[in-house]
Amino acid sequence: MTHFWSEEFFQKTDELLNDDKELCKVFTGMNTTIIAECDDRKETFHILVENGKISSAKANVNDKGEFRFTAPYDLWVKVAKGEEKVQSQVVCGKIKFRGSMPKMLLYLGKVVRMEKKILKIMAEMDLEF
Repeated sequence: MTHFWSEEFFQKTDELLNDDKELCKVFTGMNTTIIAECDDRKETFHILVENGKISSAKANVNDKGEFRFTAPYDLWVKVAKGEEKVQSQVVCGKIKFRGSMPKMLLYLGKVVRMEKKILKIMAEMDLEF
């Protein structure tokens, strides 16, 4: 069993995403850094997308990324379970977003595909919330 929002969870997700040849093709040429932050638990992860490959590591709250998404744990759980979508939660302000909105809109199609793959992967994982 893998605990959601842990180092092990992010590493397993990285491996499974990187094993998906179709997704790697979609991300070829994409280079960015994302900070995913669980503000009520003070747990932050740095996600690096480098020419189609994804890697993550524990980060500090002050670490910088091109994009930053911040929400409480219970909202991340709802996203993980497919009950909420990141995009709609950003629009209504429940997930705080920092970064270039024009650049994020450029990546939006790829990010939505990644979100769908992540949700599929999480549904197949034995997650503990």
